[in-house]
Amino acid sequence: MAQSQPTANQPVEQTFSWRPQGQSFDSQCRLRIYYLSFAQAVVIITELEDNPGQSITDTAQQLIHLVCYRFGLAPYKVMWIEHYPAGYLKKSETYDLITLTLGGVTSQRVSLHYLEKLVGCSL
Repeated sequence: MAQSQPTANQPVEQTFSWRPQGQSFDSQCRLRIYYLSFAQAVVIITELEDNPGQSITDTAQQLIHLVCYRFGLAPYKVMWIEHYPAGYLKKSETYDLITLTLGGVTSQRVSLHYLEKLVGCSL
């Protein structure tokens, strides 16, 4: 019997490490994956205050492809969210929907309420 994907209320949650291109040391972020269906997921990456490397924003394109590869996700079926906690370069906590485009990356602010309703649990 094949192993099933976790449901939205059973997310993947871990500290994720990667080595950005051209860097000699790793970066880290908090990674949460909420599976909405077999093929669709919401991925939330949170910038860590003690991240020793580049920020999640500076390496978004590479990070999106790496996370999708490691977890078997199709980039076009993932809702990618960048999360910055309050006090880290921002006055208040922020969540931004990130979209890959031919010219790079675009972002749009989304509310915590919207995300919690989407994944069906408190963040």
